[in-house]
Parts: sequence; C-alpha cells; structure tokens
Amino acid sequence: MAICAILGQKVDSRKDGDDCLFNGYLEDYLSLRENEIDDDLKESFEKVLEVEPDTKICVDLHCAVNIEAISNQIIRYKDICKLNGKPLVIPYILYFQHDDEHRAIIICDCKQYGYIYAKGLYYCMTEPAGEFIDCKNEIVAISSNQETILKVLNQLFTVKAGSIQRNINHELFHNYEELKTASKEAANALKLEAMEKLPELEDRTNAIYHYVTNWFLLKKVLYVQYMVNKNILSSIHENNIKKQRNQAKLNSEEIDILSFSEMWRLPKQEPIA
Repeated sequence: MAICAILGQKVDSRKDGDDCLFNGYLEDYLSLRENEIDDDLKESFEKVLEVEPDTKICVDLHCAVNIEAISNQIIRYKDICKLNGKPLVIPYILYFQHDDEHRAIIICDCKQYGYIYAKGLYYCMTEPAGEFIDCKNEIVAISSNQETILKVLNQLFTVKAGSIQRNINHELFHNYEELKTASKEAANALKLEAMEKLPELEDRTNAIYHYVTNWFLLKKVLYVQYMVNKNILSSIHENNIKKQRNQAKLNSEEIDILSFSEMWRLPKQEPIA
C-alpha cells in the first residue's frame, strides 16, 4: 500500500482517534493550530502550501517498536521494551500525491539534531514486517530547516527518495565518524536535560518515554547507518559482515544514557523555603 493510502487511514484526536494528533490538509492544520506551531516552522509550512496547495499533514503519529526486528535484537536496548503501546512519536509527516505517485517527508523539529532523529524514525517505520516497509522508497527524513524542506519538496517527484536522502547525508556528515560524534553529543544533551528536568516533575512517565525513545533512535541510527555502508564493509571489515555487525553494535553502545530505573530514582527537587 502506498504511503498516502496508509496515512489516510490514521484517525486523529478530532475524531476521538489515538493514531495521531491531527491528520488532514496542511491548510486546515495551520488555521486550527496556528498558535501551537513554532513561527519558523509555520513559515516553512506556508511556503510548502504555495508550492503544493493540496499538501496533507499527519502530526504526532504514534508507532510501535518492532522488538523482533533483527537490528533491535542486536542493539538490545532493554528499556525500550518496557514502554507500553506505541511509544515512538513522529512529529510531522507531510504527504503528497501526484496522480499515482505518492511521497512523504518526515520532519523533526529538534533544532540541533532533528535530522538524526528523523532518520531514526524512518528506520523504525520501514523495518521488515512493519506497516511502512513497502513505502520506504517514497519517504525522505529531514530536520525542520526551511531551506532543506523547500529543497526536498522541489525534488520530491523528480529525484528518487534514496538519492535525496544520500545527498542530505553527505551535506551534513562527511563520514560516519562525524555522524557518530553528533549522535553522542545529542545523547549527552538528553542526559543532562533529563537530570535537570525529571526531578521537577510530579509525574515523570511521559518525559521518561521521551528520553528512552530518543536514545533508542540515536542507537538505531548508529547501528543501521554503519550496516548500510558498503565502503566500510569492504575497506575496514574485508567484506566480513559479522565483523561489521559486531562493530555496529559496539557503536550503538557508545550512546550514553540514563537507565529506566535511574530516571525514576532521581531524587525529587526539594522546594526552596
């Protein structure tokens, strides 16, 4: 099933559904939720509408984690298995249809590391046996940078999604080590934020879900991005896929986290007298 057909079936909160917050025309979303959208992102979406007036958007789409997927078995991040329901949340998916051609753009609005998280969500969405596996060549994952959004939009139906994605990869990261460094920085930023914010919260559940899923996405990106690199396979591992897989696992383990139990045990902040 094409990406637009799958997304079109998602029921949003306006219809008492729990698949996503909003699913419908981007123009309607901007008019209904304009006060909830970051100004820069709102401007980007308005520019998208100028090019594609019939653009649709799915906001905060909830997805399950496929624990049985081989990559997830190898990564073995046990805390992700402790989360109930569909813990992965995809902030924005713009989707488009030109005749029989379907395309979608995953957008993460995290200012500094949005692209890495978007790639992680893409990898999770398109895993074997997953709902979107047959759509992987119709989806591009990006950050909320306006220039990137408009550039991808301009190429969406003329350049293959895989080519667009590879070009963005190369623009942002010259090699795998640069990606790994950025991913580790993102993980450390999450850890510092969690240590600061969790003690202030009466109910930590949603925040802990947020941190666990984001650390999982970072691990996922480091693992998968290493495994799909054929140059690394040949030049570093002498075409030995087992060695490459083992190193990919070790790379994912370099993501520094707080464990599920550590986050629950962080001492509550005492009120100032």
